[in-house]
Amino acid sequence: MNQAPESLFLPHGKRAVLLLHAYSGSPNDVRMLARFLEKLNYTIYAPLFTGHGTLNPMDILQETSDQWWQDCKKAVDFLQSQGYKDIAVLGLSMGGTYATRLLSAMPDSFVGGGFFCSPIAPVKTNVTENFLLYAKQVMERNDASVTKERIEGYRPLVEQQLAMIEEQAHIAYENLAKINRPFFMAQAGQDEMIEAKGVFQTAARLQQTSFTLNWYPNSGHVITIGPERRQLEQDVADFLASLGWREKNGEKNN
Repeated sequence: MNQAPESLFLPHGKRAVLLLHAYSGSPNDVRMLARFLEKLNYTIYAPLFTGHGTLNPMDILQETSDQWWQDCKKAVDFLQSQGYKDIAVLGLSMGGTYATRLLSAMPDSFVGGGFFCSPIAPVKTNVTENFLLYAKQVMERNDASVTKERIEGYRPLVEQQLAMIEEQAHIAYENLAKINRPFFMAQAGQDEMIEAKGVFQTAARLQQTSFTLNWYPNSGHVITIGPERRQLEQDVADFLASLGWREKNGEKNN
């Protein structure tokens, strides 16, 4: 049996990067990016959101979007308790929604950040169908006789939870003007989960700060493991290198 996903902490240099994973995902979403940045002497923390990474979809569905917001704030507290003063925050999809919210709610805690394929602006999504497909795949690992009816039984819970996640996105969207740190956006041109053009609506609300908007025409929603991931990794590295880190040297924490 494969080992269950866990939070990923890779302590290296004094510059820390908080990486937040997607809805129904795990730190595996951002593991390759984490390893890439680790080689550049960044400290990486990719926490596992409460209820995620198990073989029971109900573990996710019984959680709340506010619990995941609390998880994000605890992740910042963890890095600060480890002595990291300089933190950037980036997230994939739902993780990017929370990263954006953190940047507006706690600007003094970060030197910059942003998102990959996150529905910050109101857009159409296919998240419900994708979650039900995820639930089917996960449950079939334990029970090959899982019925379509049982999977469909999750639909109302998924829709209810997604409405709460959309509230988080609404908070992030309404507070974009409060972001005063450099902001990074990555959008996949072949995104099958969200309307790709929504990223331009988000950018239009970021006139008060410097931002980078990168378009990846051949990538799908989970851009961090897609065909253009190496370009994304380099673009993220370039963005991070441009930030106003207080710790200019790359010394490791003692």
